[in-house]
Amino acid sequence: MVVIGRERPESTYRRLKELVVNYKFRPQEPLSPVSIADRLRVSATPVREALARLHGEDLVSLVANRGFFAKTLDLKEMRDHYELALQISIHAINDTSIDRKALKVLSNINRCERVAYSVFRSEFIENLHLGIAALTGNGVMLQSIRKFNDQTHFVRSIHLEADENFNEIVEDMSTLVSALERCDVTAAITNLRRQRDKKLAQMSDLVREGLARCSESFQTEWSSECQLSETGV
Repeated sequence: MVVIGRERPESTYRRLKELVVNYKFRPQEPLSPVSIADRLRVSATPVREALARLHGEDLVSLVANRGFFAKTLDLKEMRDHYELALQISIHAINDTSIDRKALKVLSNINRCERVAYSVFRSEFIENLHLGIAALTGNGVMLQSIRKFNDQTHFVRSIHLEADENFNEIVEDMSTLVSALERCDVTAAITNLRRQRDKKLAQMSDLVREGLARCSESFQTEWSSECQLSETGV
């Protein structure tokens, strides 16, 4: 008999979101609230709430009268996400009312957090993306980049496994921040477009590798993950 722990909807949401953004379910796998609740050792109610939130964030699919399903890693969708992020970043850089406080925060992330995030490479890069979007103080744009980070987290993590890839992106981002600090908009936008082009050139291989990984059995990892108490997450 499964012992159900005290329900913490936000904790259940965070744990399930981590599994979803890292594609720990097979493509199009049914996401049964009861089955997931059993593995997470919570009741089905917070799981249903979490799945509804994740569907609202376009991280899981919902089919009428059938329920929730894991999404499939899709090449065109990944390309589209990067194109949208580029346009938002260009707008943020082109805005004549750049928030100088936000630029200082971005500079601090770039200069001070590289070592702290050396183990959490994706999070470091994602914080830089958020820092760029924050330059205009536009909350809607910032939310769009948060969504972009979630949608592309898996392929980003795969790409950053290689030291040379991480170091190259950090160098590109450092060059970008330097251009912003000296108000060289042309150089900053050129840098963003170059970064986008390099990532899109690699996207087919990244998606192919991602599909291979998420098509494997994650039963062992699932079991290990779900044995954790919520206080340990």
